Amino acid sequence: MPRGAPYGFSRDVQVHTIPFPAGTGQVSSLLSLPVGFGCTVEKVQIYSSVAATGAGASRTFNVRKGTATGTVVATGTVVLADLSTTGVPKNVPVTVAPLGNADLQDTDNLTIEWATAGAVAYTAGTFHVVVTLRSKAQRAV
Repeated sequence: MPRGAPYGFSRDVQVHTIPFPAGTGQVSSLLSLPVGFGCTVEKVQIYSSVAATGAGASRTFNVRKGTATGTVVATGTVVLADLSTTGVPKNVPVTVAPLGNADLQDTDNLTIEWATAGAVAYTAGTFHVVVTLRSKAQRAV
């Protein structure tokens, strides 16, 4: 791992494009993506590129550190009105308690999942998850 530099931060923005999951069961849309560097999850947003459909659709959306049973880093309930208009982002609150909950190490993974809680199925649509990661600038050893 490179050493941290004494100045500033850098930000990495990851965009993940995923079709809506069928049904109401737990679905890991992205499972254990290696991050590869120490960072903090600063912001999570979700928006649709193909309008969501499904009468009364509502799902609990999570970004986790680790696997499908890992620590929840960001969570929120995503309802049909949030994603029925394309290109309008919805913020998913990042969980900051306990302190350091959103911090990832070099070996940590990210998982994006739809939980079973509050589940009413979406019938169609494609969404994008935008994850902003903040890390210390690095220098050569």
